[in-house]
Amino acid sequence: MFRNKVFLLLIMVSGLLNAQNDSLFNAKVEIKLNLTSALVLVPNIGIEVKLSEKLSYQLDTSASFYDNIESSPFHTTQIFNELRFYPKLQEGKNPRSFFIGPHIGYGMFTLRIPKFITSIVDTELKEEGSYQSGRNAYYGITIGKKIPLKNEKLNLELFIGGGTSQSNYKYYNKLGNRIYENPDIEKDFNQSGEELIYRGGLMLTYKL
Repeated sequence: MFRNKVFLLLIMVSGLLNAQNDSLFNAKVEIKLNLTSALVLVPNIGIEVKLSEKLSYQLDTSASFYDNIESSPFHTTQIFNELRFYPKLQEGKNPRSFFIGPHIGYGMFTLRIPKFITSIVDTELKEEGSYQSGRNAYYGITIGKKIPLKNEKLNLELFIGGGTSQSNYKYYNKLGNRIYENPDIEKDFNQSGEELIYRGGLMLTYKL
């Protein structure tokens, strides 16, 4: 199911690339791959479209497909829409450097937060084999910097983003039975909200 969703997202990105001949896409377009997430086999790809000298729009998506981390699945899919602002342009062939921009994202997940994360973040370690499955929305800010390479078409891009994550989910034990936070109140979904850093890495970008 997750592979099908990622395939659909790849089709969306491909559609944007094919649409670059339209008036909106006559500006420069960059496609991107997150080298950092690729090291842990989590693909993260994106496309950035130049809207003006200091503004651009970025669409990126990522997914993980681990079926067993500490006896629980770790499946995630995320997609982000971002409006980027480059406040100061530099001289030369690569004028864009530092950027900041608001983003809105959407995600789906079936996972149990691993022990190594709960040892750092103030959140409860759930029963081994259990998992949470649901949807979440992201509202936040991304900051970063483009690093030019000798090849004019290639750049590196260091970025980090965070904000608020609002989730609606169901919690299941290791037998697959639904567990309610309050046994006396059977809600359709549990809800949670956190403020945290949830995206980042080092992108390799290619100018079309």
